Amino acid sequence: MEWLNPAGAWAFLGLIPVVLLYMLRRKAKRVRVPSLVLWRLTQQRADPAHPFERLRNQLLLWLQVALVALMALALMRPVSAGGERGESVLIFDLSASMQTRNEAGVSRLEEAQQAAYSLLGGMRDGDAVTVLAAGSPYSQVLSRSTDRAAIRQAIAGLQAQSGGSDLSGALALANAMRRDIPGLRVTVFSDSAISDQQAELWAVGSPVANRSILSARVLEQEEGNIAFCRVLSRGADVMAEMECLADGRLCDARTVSLPDGVEQSVSFLLPEDVETVCVRFSQSDALTVDDERFAVRERPAGHTALLVTQDNVFVQTALSLRSSLSVTAASPSDAQASGKYDLYVYDGLVPDALPESGSLMVFAPNREVLGVVPGPAQAAAAFVRAAAGSTANALCENLDLDEIALLSFRPLSGGTAVWRIGEDALLSVTEQNGRRAAIFGFDVHESNLPLKADFPLLIQNLLDYLLPEASASATDAVCGDSVDLRLDERTLDAYVSTPSGARAEAPGGLLSDTSEAGLYTLVERFEDGQRQTAFALHAPLAESDTLTVADSTQGEHGQGEPGGQEWTVWLLLLALLTLLAEWEVSRRGV
Repeated sequence: MEWLNPAGAWAFLGLIPVVLLYMLRRKAKRVRVPSLVLWRLTQQRADPAHPFERLRNQLLLWLQVALVALMALALMRPVSAGGERGESVLIFDLSASMQTRNEAGVSRLEEAQQAAYSLLGGMRDGDAVTVLAAGSPYSQVLSRSTDRAAIRQAIAGLQAQSGGSDLSGALALANAMRRDIPGLRVTVFSDSAISDQQAELWAVGSPVANRSILSARVLEQEEGNIAFCRVLSRGADVMAEMECLADGRLCDARTVSLPDGVEQSVSFLLPEDVETVCVRFSQSDALTVDDERFAVRERPAGHTALLVTQDNVFVQTALSLRSSLSVTAASPSDAQASGKYDLYVYDGLVPDALPESGSLMVFAPNREVLGVVPGPAQAAAAFVRAAAGSTANALCENLDLDEIALLSFRPLSGGTAVWRIGEDALLSVTEQNGRRAAIFGFDVHESNLPLKADFPLLIQNLLDYLLPEASASATDAVCGDSVDLRLDERTLDAYVSTPSGARAEAPGGLLSDTSEAGLYTLVERFEDGQRQTAFALHAPLAESDTLTVADSTQGEHGQGEPGGQEWTVWLLLLALLTLLAEWEVSRRGV
């Protein structure tokens, strides 16, 4: 037998006033006598000699003593062999899906918190508990605490986020603790399955239907601007009211039919001057974080470029296809007096001193450029092909690379290859200290590339790489991810305004405070003013699947030592019966 609350033994002190009441109580019967002299003498002899005589044959006394003893034992919470013991780690999934509410309006995180309170109730005094919050990323909320009030407060303060969950990171930390703490018990409260066989999964939530907005974007068409979105219902066929807000003002509404499991396209008419759009369901459902989605009208920021060439009309024409790029042409003799530009394009001749800022595009360089070194000229005896890697794949998007002929080229070493001819790099890109460069190892005049459709497409792909937009760098990011915002070369300092209006620092353009879903605004300050760029972050699409709920599992350590049985309820029942007996005896005056 063990006691979960040994401090309850202090309740046995209640026996003292019960006994004293019977010892000090004087119960007399009124009787008429001719004299009190003999009675007083008899009382003086009897009282001091037998002080405990009053406790004999007192059934009411023993019932009250039993009642106090039973209540004290109940407060001590006796359990048979087994029960929860040792140290525990409680890991809580704080992903967006834990905001899902059941029909009673209780979220999955609230279910997890109640389950944890129940688990705490079965632990002994002195058992240590560590609380880990598996958000994105995970964090340690409480470390090896034996204070029950502090543990409950830490659990009650947990809030589900709008991102995913780093359960693997939290489990890795728990496993590291297990090496130093033998018998450590790890319990995960989540609606997702875990792969750790040593941990116990306490699954929360039940499958519920949910509708979600998967994507949204602003499209510019001849007949006008529209907001285009993709919508999906899981678990039920529903009719949903949707509305579209342009720059915060309602501009259009739709009633859409959503069959179960079938993606639907929905479009809304937009004003001509719209900048930001919010598409949402008029009424929320089980999971609200995916009931609205934001989109930003893509308007490339204006950039300036300096083209240093003798007369390369091919490159100049390809650059001019981007309306947001202002191109200034200069002769090689004027290359040093270049001023401040976002992009420098050198055709054949690279100046001795490169500009201190701005990106570079170089054709047939005569020397090293940001670590990329051209080799000796040689004849081209193979076909041009795209290099391997994600960078090359992105820059070669929509290119055919068929029948590109070269007279000669200079193989490049260093940087990341984009095009190869044989095993040699023909086109490479590089990045140093935040500056990017694209280097061609050949003269476009000595090739048929300018005559093919691949050339202007390639130049536009390279411009996307060399002049990245801040909003474009956040296109594929989700809540909880760190976002590397591409700052302008002229930026003196920058910060980000979050959806709640708070100011988040972004040193070097790296934003780590992305816990909120909604519209963010990057504010860049220049010498001659500032620029604001909006972008949106949303919950990961996987979090919208509220139909898939994991089953509870029992790890190697299970629920602790099996067979534990608490007897508090039975003791309280006996105390109630004793109270009823005491009342009956008192009523009858036995």
